[in-house]
Amino acid sequence: MNTGTYAQTHETILKNGKELFLKEGFERANLREICRLSGVTTGGFYRHFKDKADLFSALVEPAIQGLQAQYSASEKLCFTVLENSGIDKIWKVSAEALEDFVSYIFDHLEAFKLILCCASGTKYAEFTDWMVEREIKDMYKTCELLGKKGITVRRLPPKELHMLTHAYFSCIFETVLHNFKKKDALNSMKTLADFFSAGWRTVFGLGDGKNKSLRGILV
Repeated sequence: MNTGTYAQTHETILKNGKELFLKEGFERANLREICRLSGVTTGGFYRHFKDKADLFSALVEPAIQGLQAQYSASEKLCFTVLENSGIDKIWKVSAEALEDFVSYIFDHLEAFKLILCCASGTKYAEFTDWMVEREIKDMYKTCELLGKKGITVRRLPPKELHMLTHAYFSCIFETVLHNFKKKDALNSMKTLADFFSAGWRTVFGLGDGKNKSLRGILV
């Protein structure tokens, strides 16, 4: 049995829970096995976490909160640039934001492997859709700001916009699903940005993007 302090036992449960979730996924991971590996009874486990889902949340929530905070900072910067500078500058800011986004994910890789590969049966299985919905709201705001600058943007049907934005985030997260090295993931974002930038210019009716261009994605 585990004879450590409360804090030590807590960390042991987190460690063994993470390892088992990564190996088996949330749904197949057995709470009794987590307890056995951690040297605690199920009663002892419940003094630390309400249930298996609570343990999973403890493992991934800090990384998600950090990513959302970084996203919010990039979001604010992009809108400030869009309001106060020429359209062309948003390209550089967006590229840097995307690199920071992916870099953060790879700096917290195990947490995002849990979220993207092992979260079936938890609320975090909807993580990609959470990001998509937030991004779509930002895209609508971007279109409004462009309209104030006299730049007409063709409105896409909501389902089409969701589909395209989901494809974008899916491409980003493929780097985690397919075990990219961080350096390779960051390099692939350059190709991804070029590919989607050209597509957004076309579907939004923004021409060749030399003067009135829009990346369409804030990360």
